[in-house]
Amino acid sequence: MLAHAPPAPLKRLLGAFLIAVVVWRRRNPDPKPPSDKAFTAVGAASGLGCALLGSAGPMTAPFFLAKGLTHGAYIGTEAASALTLHLTKTTAYGVGDLLSRRVLLLGVALTPATLAGAWAGKRIVRRIRDQVFVRLIEAGLVVSGLLFLAGL
Repeated sequence: MLAHAPPAPLKRLLGAFLIAVVVWRRRNPDPKPPSDKAFTAVGAASGLGCALLGSAGPMTAPFFLAKGLTHGAYIGTEAASALTLHLTKTTAYGVGDLLSRRVLLLGVALTPATLAGAWAGKRIVRRIRDQVFVRLIEAGLVVSGLLFLAGL
């Protein structure tokens, strides 16, 4: 399935989903938070989306916002989810002999920049009000959705 799935229509579908969720959130400002069990389905869909598209990170954002997560709780939960997903992918790629020495070295080389970005982002996010934080995340979702719709 993964080898034969057409990525272009799937990206457009994801783009439409992201934009639709933001529109829905604006029309329903106080939605009922998803249950903890619903996150099993969200995680499965995110994992499948990541396998099909390379990355489906924005797909989980609306659910974390609906759960009421902001600032550090949002970022920490998103980071823990991403870490789990990427460790699983790295293990699978390693077992499948799909990781080269060059790819691993690039990953190690990018680690300091990633840590510096996380440190700087934490300092910035602390100063942002909850409402502004949510609006920024939603703006990012709309931009991501538009890029997916455009096929980028």
